[in-house]
Amino acid sequence: MKKNDLDSYDRTEDITPEEVRQFEKFTNYTNDEQNELIKTIKIYVRFIYNVCSKREKKETEKLK
Repeated sequence: MKKNDLDSYDRTEDITPEEVRQFEKFTNYTNDEQNELIKTIKIYVRFIYNVCSKREKKETEKLK
């Protein structure tokens, strides 16, 4: 994966530890810390997706 793809909204795969290391702040993270960061990101993204999906569903139902 090219570095530019990290910012893509079309991305369909999880970020990898190798990609995490590309960011200066995370270069010194251990593998366990990187994996925990990835897990946290996935949980956060699912939460935000669910909140936005519910909000969009409510908005759509109001229009009916």
